[in-house]
Amino acid sequence: MSIPAQKKLGSMSLDRNTHVSNSSEKLMMARARSSSVNKRRLAKLEELVGSLSRAYNETVGQALERHEYNFVLSDPRLPDHPIVYASEGFLRMSGYDRAEVLGRNCRFLQGPGTDRRTVFEIREAIREERPCQVHILNYTKQGQPFWNLFHMAPIYSRQDGNVIHYVGVQIPIAFDRASGVSSQTQEVVSGTVKELVETGNIRARRTIGGYLPQPVERSVNLRLRGGAAEAEEEDQKDEESDDEIYLVDNVLKEKAALAMRLVTCELTQSSRIKGDLAQSRPERVATGVVCSSLIISLSRIQQSFVLADPNLPDMPIVYASDVFCELTGYSREEVVGHNCRFMQGPETDPKDVQKIREAIEEEQACTVKILNYRKDKTPFYNYLHVAPVRSSGGKVAFYVGVQLDVTEVDTDMAQEIGMSAHAKQLGAVGVVRVAVRSLQGSGLRRTLKRATV
Repeated sequence: MSIPAQKKLGSMSLDRNTHVSNSSEKLMMARARSSSVNKRRLAKLEELVGSLSRAYNETVGQALERHEYNFVLSDPRLPDHPIVYASEGFLRMSGYDRAEVLGRNCRFLQGPGTDRRTVFEIREAIREERPCQVHILNYTKQGQPFWNLFHMAPIYSRQDGNVIHYVGVQIPIAFDRASGVSSQTQEVVSGTVKELVETGNIRARRTIGGYLPQPVERSVNLRLRGGAAEAEEEDQKDEESDDEIYLVDNVLKEKAALAMRLVTCELTQSSRIKGDLAQSRPERVATGVVCSSLIISLSRIQQSFVLADPNLPDMPIVYASDVFCELTGYSREEVVGHNCRFMQGPETDPKDVQKIREAIEEEQACTVKILNYRKDKTPFYNYLHVAPVRSSGGKVAFYVGVQLDVTEVDTDMAQEIGMSAHAKQLGAVGVVRVAVRSLQGSGLRRTLKRATV
């Protein structure tokens, strides 16, 4: 075989090998991505299952299945406050499968006609960790609008006053058949809802289901056309319709309240630790426990960090991120309530510790490379940034400590990596500051009496 032919054959062979190699790499990358996606899904599922198993015993599923109400449980401690349980009634009402609902925030039920003020009212209730009851326009999976009376209430831990879950009960308004009112009243409700959805009339007043068009407007128009008698008759009809609407509204509110009482009763009776859960916040809980609305904001930050409260004795940690728990090997329960010094060990440099203390005393930020220890006692170099977080009133409310493991970082790359890491740390601090400053008064932290230990 001639040399050119050999070269050509070698080139073709190389191309084939390269093609095979590229195909193999693509296949491996696809499998890796698939494996990564499956791992994330599995981790998400474990989160949702853990949300229920940590708080309730194994009978909670059967207990909740006995109720035909439309309701969900959501966990404010998980990122984006997802649904962790959805009843069969809720699934039928919304048209979604359980797999499409679990792990998602309830906002997927909102649509173009959902009143932003009502959504804000719900968010305020979550921020203040209190119950609320509103009328809201939601949408099914098929895009069909439906009005419902939404009743939400928190489930508290008796030990520290933390909100464990929120229960959300939905009572459809236009399609309720169990209220015991007349068919004429049902037609009034359905007709009013249909009118609102079709016209989108913004000149309205609050009754059921959001904002209903003003009856007075029709009366004024009739009077302007000279039909005074007809206008009076129209006014009389409107008053009668209003009475029936209020009757339906009261019946629905009672139905929602009853459903809430029964569901929350099942949850408290299914508590993993007997007597640990309550439908109302206990009188004696730990001071400074971070409210769930702040936890929701903090859980979105995918970095290793803790929040410590300098206004409490010994400046304990009041929040620890999931990434921090992964880095150190400690669970959140083992960390919250303790000073950060538990991460120090025999080789930790006292000068680094002193530098942090001085920065805290002067209410200043500082960055140190400090030797810390994991739960299993293995040491690691921690590139730590500590900074004060002030409330909207300017007082230092917390200190945030953002950690980065730099044990394996090469000395030549340390400066470059350090600058990049520090920028990310400053970004995390900025997000924490925005979250804290957006809260006011009791929304920032609890101020009830400290629990005795």
